[in-house]
Amino acid sequence: MHILVVFLVLLALIALVVWSFSQPKETLQAVWSEISSPFNNRTKDLATPLRDWAQTDLGEEQPLQTWLVGLPDEGLQALGESIANFCMEMDVELDWLFDPDAEVDPNAKAAAEEMVVDYCKICLKAVQSQTVTAS
Repeated sequence: MHILVVFLVLLALIALVVWSFSQPKETLQAVWSEISSPFNNRTKDLATPLRDWAQTDLGEEQPLQTWLVGLPDEGLQALGESIANFCMEMDVELDWLFDPDAEVDPNAKAAAEEMVVDYCKICLKAVQSQTVTAS
């Protein structure tokens, strides 16, 4: 019985090797990327959608908009990760704000946006307070 299992595993490995030699390099790279993606420690880019959202949707919050748009990518990414963690704790999808086609109840989307705006305002006040204290 064990010999049969070993034989089948060896046969599967040989078939995999033969298959891989017959595939173009791009296909193999795509397959490997798909297989290894759960193990990669890449963080999702939150700086770009957060900056885009601030530029398009925060016109009424000029000081906040100016601060968010002016943050360097690293700072905006860190803030975005902090916001994402907060939203996850509150059971709110941050993507609701970034995806205009998201099928979400408009009241829920407005509440999520208000929550994120308030969170950002608190962060801005903290930064301004640190600047005043450091002077």
